[in-house]
Amino acid sequence: MESFRIVLMLSLFVAIFILVQTDRVERGQAMLGGAILFLVLGWIFDFYIFQEAFQAIYFDSLALLFGMSLISNVLYRSGIFHDLAFKAVRFSQGNRLLILTLLILSTYASSLCFNNLSVMMIVLPLTLVICQSLVMPAAPLVAAELIASNLGGASTLVGDFPNMIIGSVARLHFDDFIGGMMVPCLVLLAALLLQFQRYATANAASKRLDLEAIHQALAKLSPQHASAGRIFVDPYLFKVGGWAFTLSLLGFFLAKPLGILPAMISVLAGVAMLLWGRIPKESLFAAMSGGDLLFFLGLFVMVGGLQAAGALELFRALIVTLGGSQSTTTLVVLMWLAGIVTPLFNAGPTTALLIPVVQEMSRDFSGDAIWWALSLGVLAGSSATLSGATAGPVVASTMARYAREHPRDRAMAGDVLDFQGYLHWGVPIALLFLMISTLYITLVAA
Repeated sequence: MESFRIVLMLSLFVAIFILVQTDRVERGQAMLGGAILFLVLGWIFDFYIFQEAFQAIYFDSLALLFGMSLISNVLYRSGIFHDLAFKAVRFSQGNRLLILTLLILSTYASSLCFNNLSVMMIVLPLTLVICQSLVMPAAPLVAAELIASNLGGASTLVGDFPNMIIGSVARLHFDDFIGGMMVPCLVLLAALLLQFQRYATANAASKRLDLEAIHQALAKLSPQHASAGRIFVDPYLFKVGGWAFTLSLLGFFLAKPLGILPAMISVLAGVAMLLWGRIPKESLFAAMSGGDLLFFLGLFVMVGGLQAAGALELFRALIVTLGGSQSTTTLVVLMWLAGIVTPLFNAGPTTALLIPVVQEMSRDFSGDAIWWALSLGVLAGSSATLSGATAGPVVASTMARYAREHPRDRAMAGDVLDFQGYLHWGVPIALLFLMISTLYITLVAA
């Protein structure tokens, strides 16, 4: 009976994810439906009850996502990100290699605290226009930006949802992630820049950027933020969002010594944005990442069902068996397993799937290296394929639409970022990330 139960629950889990990945159903509704199905089956086979499902939900992670999403929305609508992006272009003074490097670095920096998808939706239009001006394909640069966004998100507690889950379960704070993840992520960022620099030097045309043409194109792409030859910033929204962001960061740094949960700070910031952020009612659900909240709510319940059925014990047994008696080897196996599974399920779901396993294993490990191994493995895996990170498919569809709308642009002719084309960039980078991360984990676990 137990074997049948494990096979049944794993099969349902995979089937639901196939539906989600193929966009046949809305992802939030699919996961909620899956959660209900898991609860029904748990009741029928008497292994999973409502109380266990409730305990499987990481409310701290959802709270962090809620608050940071609202802050990101308010700052996005203020136009400050658009203004900073265009100032970076002007700072380059037309130097093509410098602006390409600045785009990647600014993507990383923005992703340290803001939603990866929001960051890419700001950087992408600018990237497409710049590549058009340079008469070079945009796909390689966009791929590098996606990976840089993953790196930025993995560097901090609030940069991406996998770290939010890890932080809430392991009771790690903002400064813990700065100390444990930012150094390896900066090393990986340097490796990414070196890889991309060779491509940019070999393929970009020998011409400087036409700054005025870029501004005009950006004005068409984002008319609500362009006025009188410059990018317009809403002073009220910038003030409200800026203060919320600054105070939240300060609160995250002080949370550990004061004994305050980062989730509480995020919720307070989110409520402040609801009160003073002037968020349109029709976009309120999207502003708070409502779809993602429902998605992960259902996902947590489903993962709890897998754990109750005994399915996750298979992962733990596999890691321990391959790792042997050496703790460092076990951590490396965990990291590589996360790197292999993430391209299949996406970064957030993979983290949620492995969290109960790692939480059980963490009792045998001192320090936080086991959590960094999980985070670095998910980071590498999310960079391997276009569907590894949430922003990937959205960016690809946006590029395809841009190419259709600009059929005469030589730089964009046939330049789309599809799943197979991205593998050419993602897989080598992911393997490089895993190898460098293996060295890091070996050092910190010694």
